[in-house]
Amino acid sequence: MTSGILEQLYVRYYKSAFLYTLSLCKNRDLADDIVADSFVKAYLSFPDNHTSFNYWLLRVCKNLWLDYLRRQKRNADDCEDAFSDISKEDSPEENLLRDERLSTLYNCIRLLPLAEQEVLILHYFSNLPLREIALILNVTPGSIKTRVFRARKNLKNLMEDNGYDF
Repeated sequence: MTSGILEQLYVRYYKSAFLYTLSLCKNRDLADDIVADSFVKAYLSFPDNHTSFNYWLLRVCKNLWLDYLRRQKRNADDCEDAFSDISKEDSPEENLLRDERLSTLYNCIRLLPLAEQEVLILHYFSNLPLREIALILNVTPGSIKTRVFRARKNLKNLMEDNGYDF
């Protein structure tokens, strides 16, 4: 029975968790590994007082990513070289980004600073409200609203500078 519940949660929240984790690590295989580990850990550690599994799952994903970074700190320069280009592989995740405009938008988001990428991915790709993003990032909702505004402004400028018109 437990595996059935975990499977339902996986089907429902995989895309959101994967896109968020991919935005953090920029490596498909690593993102997939982190998400798989996160589902089990989030399910086993889900507190009784929480109402949103998605929120809890994304926190676990971020914590596992941070754990990975701590373990790889001595090889930080090599991590950047190991990142794969999203458009080179054909996978189920590729289907999410197949539309050319969405792919272009996502690639432009990847050029933004990590903090701006994070809030845009959580808000627009994972469809999380600002309140939940604030909880995940441990900041105030007003701060998240400001970050989203600035990230959108910077993304618009970046896209205009590169000749993209949406």
